[in-house]
Amino acid sequence: MSDGTGSDGARTLTAEGLSVEIGGARVVDDVSFIVRPGRVMALVGESGCGKSLTAYAILGLLPPAARLAGGRIRLGDTELSALSNRSLRHIRGREIAIIFQEPSASLDPLTTIGSQVAEAYRLHHDVGRAEAMAKARDMLADVGISDPDRRLHQYPFELSGGMCQRVMISIALINSPKVLVADEPTTALDVTIQAQILDLMKKLVAEHHTSIVFITHDMGVVADIADEVAVMYAGRIAEIAPVQALFSSPRHPYSALLLASVPRLDAAAKAELPTIEGTVPTAEEFGPGCRFADRCPLADQQCRTEQPPLFDCGTGHRAACWHIDRIGELSKQGTRVTA
Repeated sequence: MSDGTGSDGARTLTAEGLSVEIGGARVVDDVSFIVRPGRVMALVGESGCGKSLTAYAILGLLPPAARLAGGRIRLGDTELSALSNRSLRHIRGREIAIIFQEPSASLDPLTTIGSQVAEAYRLHHDVGRAEAMAKARDMLADVGISDPDRRLHQYPFELSGGMCQRVMISIALINSPKVLVADEPTTALDVTIQAQILDLMKKLVAEHHTSIVFITHDMGVVADIADEVAVMYAGRIAEIAPVQALFSSPRHPYSALLLASVPRLDAAAKAELPTIEGTVPTAEEFGPGCRFADRCPLADQQCRTEQPPLFDCGTGHRAACWHIDRIGELSKQGTRVTA
């Protein structure tokens, strides 16, 4: 695991052995990854796999019932996990920012768009309201909001879902953070708006060298935007790999089955939609072995009793599976799954 130093190392986000507990149960367990400048790391998995909790742990925004139980989170040489809440408030929004999943729940319905964007800027800069509003106006224009002068004085209910998501992005970006955490930012948006949001994020990476942690369950979105992918299942990383390697040669059954669930244009007419048996286990149901064992067609007794480590599959590709060499059997069995 890199220490986050070196070329542009002050902008590198590192999670090392990150663990989160709720009520004594470890719901995020030993999660490690690196997001380098100008790169997009996708966190992928079904609902309940720990993706959002991982993101909130990075920003020190865990809910009251949860606590950071172990591991380190660093931005360059700054260890975020060791900072007080007061110190973190100076970093959140300025060094590292988040786009929440649901803009309608995050924006204040009683406050104008301009005031909300300007407030995010004034929290970190000693400027007057007029200067902050001018900065907010420019930021709205930068994220592609039409007629920003008028939008400044509108309320969230007067904007479309796509526009509100752009407002959330403008709030996250107004202080030029080094790292952006995007928690399913395209969920519930139509495909046209989704494509626009993804294009905007790719522009951020290209022009500002922003690092992005992109949380999603949509493998199509992953293929479009990610450089690396961490597949999470039941609080652990099942596989982590460059995006092309994951799509061309997944090495964990869960990853392979997720990819099999992506609808294909060349599928037979009226073909059955892929399904997966069972659900993601709760923390109370975690066993001593692989947490995917009860749903995995390759599982044997070792899988149910021994937790597999992340094996090195070469070129930054690692997978936590005792049967990496048998993944090809899944297609032969005709196994079908969906997220």
